[in-house]
Amino acid sequence: MTKHIEKAAVLGSGTMGSQIAGHLANAGIPSLLFDLTQNLSEKGKENLITMKPAPLFNRKNVALVEACNYDDHLEKLAEADWVVEAVAENLEIKHKVYQTITPHLKSDVIISSNSSGLPVSEIGKALPENLRKRFLLTHFFNPPRYLRLVELVQSAADDKVLKILASFLEHNLGKGVVYAKDTPNFIGNRIGVFAQMLVLKLTVEMGFTVEEVDKLLGTIAGRPKSAMYRTLDIVGLDVGFNVAVNTYDNCPDDEERDLIKSTDILDRLVEMGRLGQKTGEGFYKKTDEGILSLDFKTFKYTPQKRVRFDGYRLAKQYSSTPQKIRALAYSDDKAGKFFWEALARTLIYTANRIPEIADDIINIDHAMKWGYAWELGPFETWDAIGVQQSVSRMKDEGKQVPAWVEEMLESGQAFFYETQEGSRSFYSIPEKGLSQIPISEKSINLSLLKSSGNTVKRDWSASLIDLGDGVLNVEFHSILQPVLNPIDISLTQTISDGLDLLDAGNFKAMVIGHQGQNFCAGANLALILEACQAEAWDKLEETVKSLQDLTQRIRFSKAPVVAAPFGLTLGGGFELVAPAAKRVVSAELYVGLVEVGVGLIPGAGGNLRFILNLLEGASKKRLQTFQIGQKALEVIGFAKVSTSAHHAVKIGYLRPDDEIVMNRDHLLARAKDAALSLVDGFEPPAYRDDIILAGKGGRTAMTVALKGYKVQGKISAHDELIAKKLAYIVTGGDKGGANKPLDEQYLLDIEREAFVSLCGEKKTHDRIRHMLKMGKPLRN
Repeated sequence: MTKHIEKAAVLGSGTMGSQIAGHLANAGIPSLLFDLTQNLSEKGKENLITMKPAPLFNRKNVALVEACNYDDHLEKLAEADWVVEAVAENLEIKHKVYQTITPHLKSDVIISSNSSGLPVSEIGKALPENLRKRFLLTHFFNPPRYLRLVELVQSAADDKVLKILASFLEHNLGKGVVYAKDTPNFIGNRIGVFAQMLVLKLTVEMGFTVEEVDKLLGTIAGRPKSAMYRTLDIVGLDVGFNVAVNTYDNCPDDEERDLIKSTDILDRLVEMGRLGQKTGEGFYKKTDEGILSLDFKTFKYTPQKRVRFDGYRLAKQYSSTPQKIRALAYSDDKAGKFFWEALARTLIYTANRIPEIADDIINIDHAMKWGYAWELGPFETWDAIGVQQSVSRMKDEGKQVPAWVEEMLESGQAFFYETQEGSRSFYSIPEKGLSQIPISEKSINLSLLKSSGNTVKRDWSASLIDLGDGVLNVEFHSILQPVLNPIDISLTQTISDGLDLLDAGNFKAMVIGHQGQNFCAGANLALILEACQAEAWDKLEETVKSLQDLTQRIRFSKAPVVAAPFGLTLGGGFELVAPAAKRVVSAELYVGLVEVGVGLIPGAGGNLRFILNLLEGASKKRLQTFQIGQKALEVIGFAKVSTSAHHAVKIGYLRPDDEIVMNRDHLLARAKDAALSLVDGFEPPAYRDDIILAGKGGRTAMTVALKGYKVQGKISAHDELIAKKLAYIVTGGDKGGANKPLDEQYLLDIEREAFVSLCGEKKTHDRIRHMLKMGKPLRN
């Protein structure tokens, strides 16, 4: 029995096959990428470099993918511990491929198909009996790097094979695994296509526009910004159409079969070749005048109209997604009625799919969260709107509520999920009661810890939680912006209080990390703008100084502090994690010092941290003093943001000894382990008073280059002003130069001075105001 998957083979070098090979490479796993001809497999490999969004953490990872063909390289298959098939969705083609490869496989190989809808039992018929016990389905969602979901269908595979592959997918590839039944479209697409076809029908019946629907089914409801119609454009209308046809053709007993069949709208668009992003036209069309939306009555593209609904405005007042969904679902306006109808019927349909497509609500909720990027799964959403209240309304409207849901309510169980005293339970249909959800040894769940009384302190935007074993955790949970967790006084005071507990010896280590959507997107721009408009310069400088002092406290803490960033870690977010003794980071880390986009430079130590990274090992080769300033100006001045944790190491935001974790669910546990490993004999770093930077000579060269950029129109006059101030800092100010050692505090002082001075610039105010209003930088 194969215990470790050290090499894989991917059959089919198309969009999915090549990306699966690419993600294996991201995890350091070499693979053989097969196709009919060498030219096809080479092209699939090359596409990994140019494809958008980027499938690779680092372009160099492509070296781990070996292009192969069936005529010349079949014997190489004996090297593969796992063979994953991703050829065309055609049983005859799949069977022919399996018959070709079977003689060349090792005896303990694991085989899987990436089919998105064909019956696993039928696919496996081409394999000999002994290999059917090693064959299952692994349905990756596209793009596999970014969508966590992999649907596993065991079919005839041994339990041990299932366990080995599930563990590999979760730990090595960072995937979220759900266990599905061998039914058409499995879990995610079965529910997703019903919701898609229902919304298409309701859009027509209730007289909504494309942009109105996407407004209601986007971020306000905890769904992706692309919502419904934009997502279909990205995926491809033909793909959505084919998934619907597959459900209709192969689910004769589905109670919503007639709705799923298709709609005139989708049929016509596919027939006309308007397939979405890949053809330039779908539900939206990008033009020089802007992005136009489809008018369902005329089938012409027209300018989008501003969306205004009372229900939307009401929902937006709430800070949490469950509150927003509840407010929108029970709103009496047109938007509320549409949202309720789409939601209620989707919840009923989903509940009716148990046990057809999955054995429990957990696998369904996970599938929709990991595969469709819903913040809440269907049953979590049902809890959010109130099961009893919603069921009463459904029945009043003549909707047929699944019997097991009514039985649950009649038994006195009012929710699908409950969390208390350190455990989370779900309603189990076979057991007709609550069943505890197992906790992985590789994960830490902060919500469960808090429910068992491990909260040391709770404030508006952050909390201190006891992780056990003498490790304290700082959790961010901004009350106003929980998606971005901007820095405010509550957050900084909580970190400071945590450091106080370390100093007092109450804890022996601390982890800064949480389980929200993004780690921290930087400073609270609204507060900065308010201070600028009030010309409260002394107060502003005092605030910046306190942030700098806090980051220095983290750096020189007598007990180890480990940071566990993930997702967006911008500006001040970087400034909080960079001084930690170590960083344990998610592979999907988008970190950057982006302050120039709002007319500022890093003010809470970001410049110093980046310089120290360059001096202390973020670069493989030792940089000269001018090169240090040059790289800092290039990265910070152009607001470069990493596209992955590996990229962050390359450009200098992380250090080579920082740990990268593929599965975000494992991040806090790994960070805790890292913190404990540092405790014995821990000594904070020595204060640096020997920093050599380029000085005036290096700054002059940078200034000349900046002037050239301005003359060429590459940067504006305000960009030049900001860059000159940045160049002043990264070359050591007036005291910098060869044989002129600088200390940390001096660099912090000149950074703070430059930050406050830029706060006095009107064009900086305009940039901040534009970012707050539009969510993107202003070039002025």
